[in-house]
Amino acid sequence: MPDASAADSVNPQVDADSRAPWTAVATLAVISVLSGVWSITGAILTELPELLVPSAIGLPFGIPALRLFPLGETTTTNWLVDCAAALVMIAVAWMRLVNSARRHPGGGAGRAFWAGLGATVIGVLAGNLIRTVYLSFVLQEGPGAYVASLVGGALVSLIWGTIVGLLVGAAHAIARRISMRGAAPESGNSSRAQDDSTIPESVTARP
Repeated sequence: MPDASAADSVNPQVDADSRAPWTAVATLAVISVLSGVWSITGAILTELPELLVPSAIGLPFGIPALRLFPLGETTTTNWLVDCAAALVMIAVAWMRLVNSARRHPGGGAGRAFWAGLGATVIGVLAGNLIRTVYLSFVLQEGPGAYVASLVGGALVSLIWGTIVGLLVGAAHAIARRISMRGAAPESGNSSRAQDDSTIPESVTARP
């Protein structure tokens, strides 16, 4: 009887899902870096100034941005908080995707897309929560305003997380499909090699 681990090793879906979600997380990290480039963010805000409304009422803008240095007159503390929030966002998304792969080892590209979308939303929520709490202390908000900031920050994070999650989910689904296609020929070759190896045993077992 073939060993169970050997059977899993030749299953292309198991191999594809058990791999680390590098493509999805790298996509999220790149978007985080690009969101911290003012030439890009400024151009978007020029075309869509309505996006500044959350920031005007003390809510975080977009997703946490990774920057090598503070932007403009931004304080060092604000920059460090944004970087920490971005790292938390990426780490949470990574853990969610790895957990999804373990719970659904046979999932295809469709499940990968929704896993990437969901992981991004949760990651943005976690990262922006850090930024929201920091901004509430900076603005010295009272209890009522603090609760309102948490609720508003969560709503803004859901919107931005969904927008970014569509891209991350698509990248994760494409990577899943490519890895499954690459694993399929290897699975066929391994299965044929295993069948060929059993032929001499069956021949010698005859009386």
